Amino acid sequence: MQTIIVLATSAIIAAIGYSYFRRIEFSFGTSASARMERFAAADRRNFTDRVGDSLVDRFGLTIEGWEFELMWAQLGGYYEGKTVGSVLGASVVYLLGGIVYIMMFQSYSMIYFAAVALIAYYPYMKLKGRGDDIRKMVKRSLPEAAALIAAEMSAGGSAETAVTRAANLPGPLGKMIKDTVAIAQQSGRLIFSRDAIDGVMVEHFSKYRLPDVEAFARQIDLVAEKGTDGPKQMSEVARGLSREYRSDIKTESEKLSNKLLMPMTLYIFVPFMLAIFVPLFASIFQSF
Repeated sequence: MQTIIVLATSAIIAAIGYSYFRRIEFSFGTSASARMERFAAADRRNFTDRVGDSLVDRFGLTIEGWEFELMWAQLGGYYEGKTVGSVLGASVVYLLGGIVYIMMFQSYSMIYFAAVALIAYYPYMKLKGRGDDIRKMVKRSLPEAAALIAAEMSAGGSAETAVTRAANLPGPLGKMIKDTVAIAQQSGRLIFSRDAIDGVMVEHFSKYRLPDVEAFARQIDLVAEKGTDGPKQMSEVARGLSREYRSDIKTESEKLSNKLLMPMTLYIFVPFMLAIFVPLFASIFQSF
C-alpha cells in the first residue's frame, strides 16, 4: 500500500514539474525579435487548463451544460480566455489531490470521500453561480434598456438607431446588444426580423435561452414593424417591463425570510446552542 502511495505522489509531482519546466526555454544569443516571437506564440495556459483541454480533446467530450454556463459567465467578464476544459481540469486536479490525500493519510471515511466530491464539484458550482449572477443582472437591466430605446424612438430615431444607442449601456445586456449590432454589420443582415426570417437580434438573444431576454428581442421586433406607432408601442413595452420587475422584487422580498431561515439556523442558532450545552454537559460528565 505504501508503494502505491509513493508512486501516485511521485507521478503527480512529476506531472506538475513537467508542466512548469516545459514552459521555460533556455537559449543563448537569440535576438530580441526572436524572443518576442516565442513569447507571442507561447502557450500561457496554466496546468489545470492543459489537463482539462487534453481530456476534452482526447475523449471528444461535449459538456453542453458547462458550455452554457461558461457563455453566461464570460458575458459578464469572468473566465476570460477560459474554456470548458479549464473548469474540467480544475475539477480533475482537485479530485486527484483529494484521492492522494486520502491514500497518504489512510482516511477511508465517508466524510473524507464526501469532502473530496464536494471539492471536485466546486469549480462547476462556482461557474454556475457566476452564470446565475449574470442572468439576474441582465433581467434587471431590461427595463432600463427598453426605456432608453423608447426615448430614442420618441425623439424621432428609428428602431435600428435606438438599438445601436442602447449598445452603449454598461453591463452584460449592453454587451449582448453590442454583439448583435456587430454581427449585423459584419454579416450584412438585418437586426430585426422580416417575414418568416428571424433577425440577428432574435437569433442572438435566443442563443442565451433566457425567456425574458428572448421575449424582449421579439417585442422590439414587433415594435420595429409598427412604423409611426413604434414609439408608443415601445413606451408600453418599457412600462410593462418596469411593472414586471417591481412585481419580481416584491415576490423576492416576500421569500427573503424563508431564504434566511436556514443560514440563521446554521450560523446563529446552532453555535449558540453548542456554546450553552457543550460546557454544561462537559461539567456534568466530569462530576461522575
